[in-house]
Amino acid sequence: MDFGQSVRAGLARVKAVLPGPKSDPFATTDAPPPAAAAAAAAAAPVEGTGRKPRSWKFWAVVAVLALVPVYYILGSLLTHRINDDLEFRPADPGPGASRTVAVMAALIEREVDGTTWVPNTQFFEPAALLRYGGNMVNFQSGLLRSLSVTTLELEGRLGRSRGTSSADTDLATARQGLSFSPDNWTVVSFIPGDAAVEYRKAGEALMSYNRRVAAGQAIFDERSDNLQAVLDRMAIDLGSLSDQLDRQTVAGRSVFIDRRADKLFYYVKGQSYGYFMVLRALREDFGGVIEERRVRRLYDEMLTELAEAARLQPLIVQNADPSALLVPNHLATQGFYLMRARAKLRELTDVLQR
Repeated sequence: MDFGQSVRAGLARVKAVLPGPKSDPFATTDAPPPAAAAAAAAAAPVEGTGRKPRSWKFWAVVAVLALVPVYYILGSLLTHRINDDLEFRPADPGPGASRTVAVMAALIEREVDGTTWVPNTQFFEPAALLRYGGNMVNFQSGLLRSLSVTTLELEGRLGRSRGTSSADTDLATARQGLSFSPDNWTVVSFIPGDAAVEYRKAGEALMSYNRRVAAGQAIFDERSDNLQAVLDRMAIDLGSLSDQLDRQTVAGRSVFIDRRADKLFYYVKGQSYGYFMVLRALREDFGGVIEERRVRRLYDEMLTELAEAARLQPLIVQNADPSALLVPNHLATQGFYLMRARAKLRELTDVLQR
């Protein structure tokens, strides 16, 4: 009896020395505090996965990152458009008005309001990709250049009776508006300098001028020397374009992929298209002079050559060696039609000078 009690007393002393289970500070309570329960639930692994659940912020970030490419790609696809319709004609401006001024105002309205003016598109807009890699930007910039050059001739010659008379105020406004760089952009539209806003004002000024021409309150002087001067100015511009094409054709041989070729091609295409539209309208305004000088056939041939340059639209612009067997050189083809159109413009100006 004494021996058994002694064994039990010894085991009790050993148990007291050995480490026991960690104490639970909340063991005496019915349930842990709410904050502790929430922390424990958040830290507990999801049954069957062993991972913590994703928060709504994580999925929101994933959704945004997935939608950004869709936003830009879809926006660019829906916006991109090369308006090279050679049959485009504005509404009849009425008797006495200029067909040339009417088509210029219509082209500005079509590109700025009817389509979208993309050269000044910013990085946060849906069509931002077109600003950095689209052909539409270069086409619109070239088209604007042709209208700007024509407006200079309108203000300096066609819109005044003689060189000593004052320039028309509407034409001065149009010339100033079209002189803005195509990529000018402002945060809000009422601040001067935004390209689309300035071009819209220029188009409105051209329409105002044309209404006054129809009413006999402004001058559109259809003299032979005025037509000769306008054609001469356009021939100079086409010569500059052909030189740019030639230099790029040579420069493109030193690189494997000529990334500049398509940009220049569509810029020249836009300018050729703009000049074609203006020159076709000038044929109507100066119909009497053209018939009197018997240059109708030559004028039509010039328009045909310019239309061919404006009509070109290859799937991929190639700038290969002009003597290549399989790969074409679209810059050389475009330059060929430009030079033929320029040669006929020079013939026309020679006849009109006599």
